[in-house]
Amino acid sequence: MKRNSLSYTSVLLCGVAAIALCCSCGKNLPGEKSAEEREQERILQLKKADKEYDIKVSVRKDYIGNYYYWNEEVKEKNAALEPYNYQSMSDWFKALLFTPKDRWSWYLSAADYLSSEKGTVSSGDWGVSFVQPTDDFKDYGIYVRHIYPSSPFAKYGVTRGAKLLSFAGFYIGEQIDSEDELTALNNHLYQSPSTFTFRLTDGRDTTFTEKFASVTTNYIISKKIFTSADFPGLKSPVGYFNYLSFKANFKEDVDRAFAEFKAAGVRKMIVDLRYNGGGDVALAQVLSSYLAPAGTAGKELYTTTHNALLTSEGWNETTYIGTSSDKPTGGTDMGIGIDEVYFIIGGSSASASELTINGLKPYWKEKLHLVGRQSYGKPNGMYVLYYPPHSQHKEYDKGDFSALKYVFLPICFYEKNSLGEEIPSTADPGSGFIPEESIPDDIYHDFGVEEANIRACLTHIVTGAYPETAVKSVSGVKSSNGLVCKSLLPKSRTDRNYGLLLKISDKF
Repeated sequence: MKRNSLSYTSVLLCGVAAIALCCSCGKNLPGEKSAEEREQERILQLKKADKEYDIKVSVRKDYIGNYYYWNEEVKEKNAALEPYNYQSMSDWFKALLFTPKDRWSWYLSAADYLSSEKGTVSSGDWGVSFVQPTDDFKDYGIYVRHIYPSSPFAKYGVTRGAKLLSFAGFYIGEQIDSEDELTALNNHLYQSPSTFTFRLTDGRDTTFTEKFASVTTNYIISKKIFTSADFPGLKSPVGYFNYLSFKANFKEDVDRAFAEFKAAGVRKMIVDLRYNGGGDVALAQVLSSYLAPAGTAGKELYTTTHNALLTSEGWNETTYIGTSSDKPTGGTDMGIGIDEVYFIIGGSSASASELTINGLKPYWKEKLHLVGRQSYGKPNGMYVLYYPPHSQHKEYDKGDFSALKYVFLPICFYEKNSLGEEIPSTADPGSGFIPEESIPDDIYHDFGVEEANIRACLTHIVTGAYPETAVKSVSGVKSSNGLVCKSLLPKSRTDRNYGLLLKISDKF
């Protein structure tokens, strides 16, 4: 009996404990909020603390949900994402993308976008592009890849090929022992004012102190007309056009350049797109039309395809080789009468640059030549999506961007030429057009007949064959104790500014 009594008591006590526990979980004390209410309040506070919460929601719903090429692939994933968990707009936008397949989409602040479109860098710039030719020449020295005429360095004779020997008290060849020193060097390279020493292409050294300037460019880095006086054996003038970016606001510069080529009787063109990361397709259509063979006016240049939603709404369209009447058919050819075209390309040639080549290939066939290095490989493009939305601010059409906060550029479409061919591409870097003549970027010469890629084109025009590549090799910059310096500059392939292909649409 005693045993039974204890057993009963134990059971009874356990039962009471269970009931008490259940009651404490299911009910709150008077005035106490439930766990669900506390969680809702916490989320509400997070939303209020996120000053850009509404913008983030709009970006997910409208820009990614409607226009993004892979909108269905990311729909379920994105619905579960909470905007307030992402501190910056950059982190939020990246989280919404279809990675790893999408390696192109990006966004800009209003200030950065407007600066880019105007062709002006208001501050914080030297107006030069630096490069270290490590891949081809094992050279860790820093050279000027290209320079704008308005650069503060230009008046000291600094041109493409000039070598930077020292800056801000740092000698380029001195030993770099740690990542901290490497970071310090990079930071000091863009310190203003600063003292620089360059070795110019004629062998002279020059030292000067300068500060940042407002740098303006029209995106045509170099424009030349070569004759037999420049390169013996040329039977007619050859045009050279080094184009950095497809910007619709600078169409008149392109028009003037090709008017000069036509007036000079240019019959063959060398179009240098080795640093051209893309831009507005409107300018790709203009450039393609100038370079197109006679009799191609009104023929298909490329077609644009969108996601299923936009396709059902009739967004897919065909773009044609232009005419003087700006209509798909009729008018006269915009072409300047050339009979052969050479493109110089490289790893930074992307998007609109590749679109131009791809669109012209079916018409030029064996008369279209590629020289240089393999291009970037980007068969798709973006719409320029303003925030606040374009539909709410028609002022954008009038050039009033005072309300603009962000510009989003998600991948929205793919392009194919008249043969149904896409730009060669994979989801990973390393795709693109392969040149018929592989030549490294000759960073040691300014743009002219001595530069290896230009010389190769001119030689092929005269002889029908490419010369043996003869670009000087450099063993590497040595430190005081014989160690090679580490690379100071980032790879261009990791820069989201490359691979731009833009369409300004009147449908928003």
